[in-house]
Amino acid sequence: MKSFLLTTTTLALAAALAPAALAQDNGEEELRQTTVTVTVQKRAENLRDVPVAVSAVDDELLDDLGLDEFSDVARYVPGFEVQEQSPNNPGFVIRGITSDSGEANIEPRIAIFQDGVSISRSRGSVVELFDLERVEVAKGPQPTLFGRGALIGGVNVIQAKPEFEFSGEATAGVGNYDEVYLDGHVTGTIIEDKLAFRLAGRMRERDGYVESVNPAEEDFNSQDMSAVRASLAFTPSADLRFDLIANYQEDTPSGTSFKSKAFLPTPTGSAAPWDPANLNTFGDFLGGKHLGLDREVTSVTLLGDWQINDNVSLSSITGYREFDSLEVFDPDGFGLELLIFGEDASGEQFSQEFRANYDAGGRVRGFVGASYFDESGEQDVPLTFDERAAQALLGGFLTPPNAPPVSALPAFNLTVFQQSGGTVIVPLKPIHNERYVNDGETQAFEVFADANFDVTDRLQLTGGLRYTTEDKESGLLVELLNGPSALTGAGLFVQPSGGRISRSETFDDVTWRAAAKYEVNDAVNLFANYARGRRPEVITASASAPAAGFAILDAEIVDAYEAGVKSALLNGDLSLEASAFYYEYSNFQSTEITDEGLIEPINAGDATAEGFEAQANWYLSDALNLIASYGYNHARFDDEDGAPFAGNKLRLSPDHKASLAARILLADTGFGTLSLVPSYTWQSKVYFDNTERDLISQASYGLVNLNVQLDLENGFGVEAYATNLTGKDYIIDAGNTGDGFGIPTFIAGTPTFYGARIRKSF
Repeated sequence: MKSFLLTTTTLALAAALAPAALAQDNGEEELRQTTVTVTVQKRAENLRDVPVAVSAVDDELLDDLGLDEFSDVARYVPGFEVQEQSPNNPGFVIRGITSDSGEANIEPRIAIFQDGVSISRSRGSVVELFDLERVEVAKGPQPTLFGRGALIGGVNVIQAKPEFEFSGEATAGVGNYDEVYLDGHVTGTIIEDKLAFRLAGRMRERDGYVESVNPAEEDFNSQDMSAVRASLAFTPSADLRFDLIANYQEDTPSGTSFKSKAFLPTPTGSAAPWDPANLNTFGDFLGGKHLGLDREVTSVTLLGDWQINDNVSLSSITGYREFDSLEVFDPDGFGLELLIFGEDASGEQFSQEFRANYDAGGRVRGFVGASYFDESGEQDVPLTFDERAAQALLGGFLTPPNAPPVSALPAFNLTVFQQSGGTVIVPLKPIHNERYVNDGETQAFEVFADANFDVTDRLQLTGGLRYTTEDKESGLLVELLNGPSALTGAGLFVQPSGGRISRSETFDDVTWRAAAKYEVNDAVNLFANYARGRRPEVITASASAPAAGFAILDAEIVDAYEAGVKSALLNGDLSLEASAFYYEYSNFQSTEITDEGLIEPINAGDATAEGFEAQANWYLSDALNLIASYGYNHARFDDEDGAPFAGNKLRLSPDHKASLAARILLADTGFGTLSLVPSYTWQSKVYFDNTERDLISQASYGLVNLNVQLDLENGFGVEAYATNLTGKDYIIDAGNTGDGFGIPTFIAGTPTFYGARIRKSF
């Protein structure tokens, strides 16, 4: 490990220090162009001065590259991946660690924030990225900066705030797959120097890109999103400001294309995930709901900042948030009326943080604070299956690639029960309904402190501690809604719990970080840090065996070591960052699919990750700006005897990942500018679960995107765009619920999208 860190860090230093002297020759010129301000350490700082691996994507880059979603942003950030099956079912990944569980009693690993308020709960974490200042991705444990859930990193979405001058922008666009796009914001003064407002919204609609051969269902993987934000800024004095922000988002896309490769959608159809699919509901499931999602997310945030005197300020973050989602999906992936599942998830949370900040302009800076978090949630999973089709599948009587309808199955679809009075023939049920519900409640209190000390003018040390105590309750209810299964005489996929069962526990722990930064010169900073991250204990019970009661999975711990360099070279025209890291995980909480097809948490033992990341932003001239990134991450389970995934690669984590983008000024006509923004993103092979099977993987691939922008001096602009320009076929997931029944399903990635937009700034 030490030799790896030394080698990669030395290479990064060589790349940075060699041209540093060239920048020093011009000495006094201001570092310009690539300067980025971030607030990851709870104060505004130059990104170069932060001793943490941080990637910041500002509003200009979001617009230039057309990044509307987390999954778009992740392609340009090393060490960060986002898988989005639907807005209700994302997977966030930082340096090999995935956070994607939808269960109400399982804590996320990655902290997702919106202006400092946690939105980490999976089913409510996907928010539209519109009208923003920037998105910050901090990699590595961030216990004192982000707190609970920041086992391996944190993402903070910083929204644009009201301004005391009137301005705005409106954008409208159309594209293929009948895309309609509307976006805009307006801001201005209500009471001069006291009260300002901002209104922003976005609407996106696009037809699904995987065709449905079932006329009762829409084409799959569509977009149907609307979001609105209203905010007020109140400044009763020059030293005091409040921002009140209200967000609402609604998503109603069509169903996700969980498609089988084993069984064809039609006798002459194709098994390829991007070709037409035959998915369906049956049995009046949930009153006749079609495949798809209906999700609402609402939040209200109050930010307060009071500059008490020249040295001390007080910050307050108050947040209320709730989500409600219902998703219906076909987990078998083909047309037979076999299985139909749903997920009705809801959650509500309140959080309050107070933080006192100290900065007297001397050698010591820092903050102390306390926070309270109160959350409750529920995940209700109804399951319907046709017992006749289930017996045919589980008994091996369905032969790929074509499955007959249930009406064509032979007479073996009767089951025999031996009873004392003789043999009784019992017909299997065409509709059997089961249901399991998990719920969770958490009340957490935390106190924390973080401080910077300037040992010399060039050497700065940082340290922080956070103490967390949590009261947690986990509940489970399993029911057979229309009696026992005729196949088993009990439940088929789950077993009844005899009413709701629950368990409560209290947990506490201490996490910390330590960092050092050394300014080699005015252009180059070196940094090193060590941090411990924690994912809280999990109280869990099996829906397939609730009689066994609740078990407690130990807290997941990561010890992380990192060293790197941040530089602003060539008079600030070149920003170059690189770092090497080594992580040790213990009590790695993973999942496995039970014999009943349920996905349940397990303690998978220990894991290790080591890697290297680099980012560059280079303004070669007024006509050309290049942005590049590369990430290497070797994340594996330790090769331990008896461990379930010994030696395997961590899921959703490519070993290599790279991106390259350019902003090219083609012409400056005097009345406007014409620019070209090409980009390319690439990743190596990725596995979609921890079993390391080639079937459940995606080989390496790259995507080409292109934007052409005409910006006129009268505030009008026109843009044409194309994503996945070469039409690359790839998948974003494989396995899924169907994998538990020997019929894994596959979700196609996006095809070529293209369109045009017009905007007006005022």
